[in-house]
Amino acid sequence: MKQKQFRSSQIKQLSKNIFTFVQKGRVILFNRITFQQKYLEDASFAEIKKIAKEMERETPKIRFSLPQTKKFRIEITFNCNLNCDYCLVFKNNLVQLNNSMNENTARKTIAFYKKNIRKGSLMITGGEPLTNWPVVKLFISKIKDPIKIFTNGTIISRDIIRTLKENRNVQLIISLDGRRAENIMRKFSNGKEVFPLVIKNLKRLRQQSCNLGIACLYTNKNVDKLYETVKFFTRELGIRFLGISFPHYIAKNLNNEINSDIKKYTEAMIKIFDFALKNNIYIDQLAKRFSPLINGRFRFYACKLVGEQKTFYPNGDQTLCTKIDSLKNRKKYDLRYFENKIPINNKFCQKCPAIGICGGGCFWDGIMRFRNGVDERECILNNNLLDYFLWKIYFAYKNGENLDKKFHSLIL
Repeated sequence: MKQKQFRSSQIKQLSKNIFTFVQKGRVILFNRITFQQKYLEDASFAEIKKIAKEMERETPKIRFSLPQTKKFRIEITFNCNLNCDYCLVFKNNLVQLNNSMNENTARKTIAFYKKNIRKGSLMITGGEPLTNWPVVKLFISKIKDPIKIFTNGTIISRDIIRTLKENRNVQLIISLDGRRAENIMRKFSNGKEVFPLVIKNLKRLRQQSCNLGIACLYTNKNVDKLYETVKFFTRELGIRFLGISFPHYIAKNLNNEINSDIKKYTEAMIKIFDFALKNNIYIDQLAKRFSPLINGRFRFYACKLVGEQKTFYPNGDQTLCTKIDSLKNRKKYDLRYFENKIPINNKFCQKCPAIGICGGGCFWDGIMRFRNGVDERECILNNNLLDYFLWKIYFAYKNGENLDKKFHSLIL
């Protein structure tokens, strides 16, 4: 059955934090701070204003405070066996290119983690982390909190498979942009395509019941096929944990190639939302934006460098962001700068109904692409998703459905 196209609501701001979303005589009164929703039908404007005034009066003032560190991001190597067109590392002249973390540095970082982090998590990335497998394996052996390893999927050995099978806290996230035709920007240094090998390795890992996910980057090459791509990932490859992310800014750019129409992406993500619900699939970019509407937790930030995450270079040095470190004026981008740019503190965001689900996107893209410190592609995405999400919740509520149960696959 062909999915009906969603028609946007008439949206109006009634007060600082209260907005109306109107469709066919139905009204959703929405509080962007508390996520409170009130439903009216054929109500007079006077009645709507009265209820909105009461909702505004009961809205608490919220302030951002730095969170405790809960996550270590380990740039375990800045080496890679690929030469992808949109590489965030090698197209941006990062510090410590072609360096890898040694075991001595890894042990110091592990000791620092164990001393300072309780019930945290680890992200291991690069470069290609599995080119430095002995050090990756050391982290796995010493830390039993959740670990995500982001890999291009071309380097899979028996020891890697055995280690992943024995450590279910470790999830391998494999980069894949769709079927063969959509993966033309991912290639080896000699230009040879990687797709056949990645699919072969992914199937080997699946056969051994390893904990897997897929990270997909949307670009002009695949945005029109994202819905079909998600079906390919889930139905043919058997993966139920997915990410579908924005292309980041690269200095050595092919930006006309890797950029894409955010409106097309938004339309695709709306369509994918329903597919994910029906098939019990987790989509990271949807879950992070949808969850606040159900659990009531305001999403202050998207990028975790604002206190929650520490990033480590291959030599063990700490930083906020390896990409921003590549800028000549990098010293101005301190923690206070980023605190002032998150939506709740950013003048640019103050009239946005989606302020509580957005987080502002990637700071690197906010700096390099736009003027206000936030990734303004998020403005289009989140306002449209908010509209769609509110009506999905509305109809679920009207049908007497349990919201936690209905939306569980997309609630953090």
